[in-house]
Amino acid sequence: MEKSNSKTNIVLIGMAGSGKSTVGRELARVLSLVFVDVDTLIEENRQVPLQELLDGLGVQGFRKVEELILLSINVKRHVIATGGSAIYSQAGMDHLRKNSVLVLLDVDIDTLKQRVGDFSDRGLVKTRGQSFDDVYGERQPLYKKNADIVVDCRDQSVSAICDFIVAQIADSSYHF
Repeated sequence: MEKSNSKTNIVLIGMAGSGKSTVGRELARVLSLVFVDVDTLIEENRQVPLQELLDGLGVQGFRKVEELILLSINVKRHVIATGGSAIYSQAGMDHLRKNSVLVLLDVDIDTLKQRVGDFSDRGLVKTRGQSFDDVYGERQPLYKKNADIVVDCRDQSVSAICDFIVAQIADSSYHF
């Protein structure tokens, strides 16, 4: 594909349950962009559900596969919903940043817990013994460090979140 210095993609980052896929689909519709979900790309690439892949490969093996998929993304005019653990791949984040604006969907931990419920079968990438609180505490600084735009999603509807993102990118040099 043709290379460009302009950022033509929006990459959504955040914890499981933050709404990346839901907001991503709506944002893509509003902006007439193509939506892609990295978790789906991983499942299609490996032809197994995420949890099965995670169980088979372990945390480090899964993160390597996830990084390979992130590094293979070379698209324009897409909204890309990453998996919550994508943030552990700095190489992946740097690759996506080349032609994308990274948007953190920031959701408080209590809301995330309500949305996710029992995360034992969700495909949440965590080491043995890590609680949801532990994962949240470990990832939040990484999300904030990598985000170009942070959206406070507390008590916000999907359309309000999309409106905020659209307003932020309208005031920028991004070309969607």
